[in-house]
Amino acid sequence: QFSQVLLHEVLAIRKACHSLQEGYQPRITFVIVQKRHHTRFFPAQHGHRETTDKSGNILPGTVVDTKICHPNEFDFYLNSHAGIQGTSRPAHYHVLLDENAFSADALQMLTNSL
Repeated sequence: QFSQVLLHEVLAIRKACHSLQEGYQPRITFVIVQKRHHTRFFPAQHGHRETTDKSGNILPGTVVDTKICHPNEFDFYLNSHAGIQGTSRPAHYHVLLDENAFSADALQMLTNSL
């Protein structure tokens, strides 16, 4: 499904850019964000102020991009928000196209700031 979305959406973006100005071809970074998954993260030391928020969840800005991510694809989990009630659910980011050649850290910081 991701490949179909990538093909359709990037083509539409390129057409829209061309309609603004002939020859306008900005570099595109295309990311799909998933919230509907069953992955949860828990702090290694529950109750420590340095590693948990007031709800006992992982801190906002926590990134997981090793071990449980795909070995050959550019994907990561990012918890960019504070949990209010229950266990917070990080978003799963899939980078399908990166013509800007972002480093993993740079793209993770950018998405956390959005």
